[in-house]
Amino acid sequence: MPEMTSSEMLRDPLIRQMLRADKISLASFAALLDAAARENARPAGDRAFVSAKMRDSWSIDAAAFI
Repeated sequence: MPEMTSSEMLRDPLIRQMLRADKISLASFAALLDAAARENARPAGDRAFVSAKMRDSWSIDAAAFI
């Protein structure tokens, strides 16, 4: 099975249902995917993972599910 693109993940009904159950907004998940893609695109020796940046991407936005 080929890997899903970010846009496919954001449209996938099962992923959306899991995000809703975990009270994670679609915008937060999109930001996480974007940050992960940018981090993955950097050269291997230049990958200093910034946990604060990722933590902000996972902020819970329950209002997005109402």
